[in-house]
Amino acid sequence: MPHLLLVRHGNTFESNQTPTFVGGKTDMKLTNTGEDQARVFAEMVASRYAPLSGIICGPLQRTQRFAEIIAAQTHQIFTVDERLCEIDYGLWENKTSADVRAAYGDSVVEAWEQDGIWPEDMNWAPSLQKLQRNVSTLMAEQHKKLIMLGAHDRVIVTSNGILRFVYSHITGKPADKEAKVGTGRYCLLETTTEGWTLQGWNQKPDTP
Repeated sequence: MPHLLLVRHGNTFESNQTPTFVGGKTDMKLTNTGEDQARVFAEMVASRYAPLSGIICGPLQRTQRFAEIIAAQTHQIFTVDERLCEIDYGLWENKTSADVRAAYGDSVVEAWEQDGIWPEDMNWAPSLQKLQRNVSTLMAEQHKKLIMLGAHDRVIVTSNGILRFVYSHITGKPADKEAKVGTGRYCLLETTTEGWTLQGWNQKPDTP
């Protein structure tokens, strides 16, 4: 059965920088390391999963550049889907975890980081309900393309926040710490007639 590979874009912070909550409002470029991560993933896809039937990514340049590198390696084109844009972290955007904790308390940060609980009154966007609908409709469309249309394997490039809710959608579990995906790492789903089988989550690409 065909596969859907979901990959988080590569690094956007240099090793000497402190990461912040970077969401849909902050359009960061990949670092050199991030571009290398894209090439490693692209080489694995080209050797193991090509030919692809599609590469889809979010609108931010970090996901588009990652997708562009995959497309070049696999001789494909990529398309942009706004539903794959990272969460806008509202009052947390561009703040470090320490900054957010100091401003709003440890409990609200721990609730999101550990348990996947969406914070109230922090101006995150889209709403939780809209994000869940976006994920549900996107995944249904991909399943239809892979099963009903008999398409080859497909790749989605997005961000950690979105991937946490994909995990929740396919497993029925919270979008908690187990759902997190590291930069440049990927998740592998196999299609079934009923839905998806999770074959790997937060996997490091193998070097062909």
